[in-house]
Amino acid sequence: MIVAASIGLPIGAAAAQEIPDPDLIFKPPDESRLVGRRVPDVALRFADGSSGRLSDLWTDRPALVTLVFSRCAGICSPYLGLLKKTVEQVGSSGERYQMVVISFDPRDRPEDMTAVAKHHGLDADPGWTFAVPADSEELKTLCRSLDFDSRWDEQRQQFNHPAITVALRGGKFARLSVGDEISPAKFKDMVADARGEFVPISLAPGQRGALFRCFDYDPERGFTPNWGLLILIFPAVSALTLAALMFLAARSARAVRSRTPAGTTPVQQ
Repeated sequence: MIVAASIGLPIGAAAAQEIPDPDLIFKPPDESRLVGRRVPDVALRFADGSSGRLSDLWTDRPALVTLVFSRCAGICSPYLGLLKKTVEQVGSSGERYQMVVISFDPRDRPEDMTAVAKHHGLDADPGWTFAVPADSEELKTLCRSLDFDSRWDEQRQQFNHPAITVALRGGKFARLSVGDEISPAKFKDMVADARGEFVPISLAPGQRGALFRCFDYDPERGFTPNWGLLILIFPAVSALTLAALMFLAARSARAVRSRTPAGTTPVQQ
């Protein structure tokens, strides 16, 4: 307000400029709502000119899907650069998992995604696949299934959208990363979860703090107990066991005393 007054603007006008347009505020996806959800097997056009389906990429290994658009002047390129470095540190892309970058902009064509791949030096990497949905309906279906929300800003000619990477296993949602940062540790956990491997400590869905996980999720078996559950209940079980042993010992001692005549000493066996 002080700045507005100093340059002669009405205070009310300055305050109005600080209020974001609610129609441009996107809602990030909620991991807790997505766990176990089946993702549609949408048709894709790949950057190399071929066509196929999303299931072609998750059949042999988990697919980690990232949504971007080629004309993005904001988060897309920096996020892909960071994701590339993270994948390089973790390793084994194309073997233990497949990276899949899909455009959510209906204007994008396979050649646009080829340009994105070349810009990041990933056009010849077999561990990365770049694609666009076959048509606008396939695009809408995919975005809806992942609760992916993007808002078109007519003034900037840009989409407002979250940076996300989604881990899919066998066509079902396994894990989600939202935000412009993804650490190698979290990425390893996402890959392990998508492969059905043991993860001793994991972020609770939608939370930033690390918590012991009580259950594992497998797309085929559903939820199963995890070692985190044992760690959680171990103190209580130990306390109850100790209390029971002390009670039995005390009752045994009282029974011995009740059978011993007054003025005598129990014989030690």
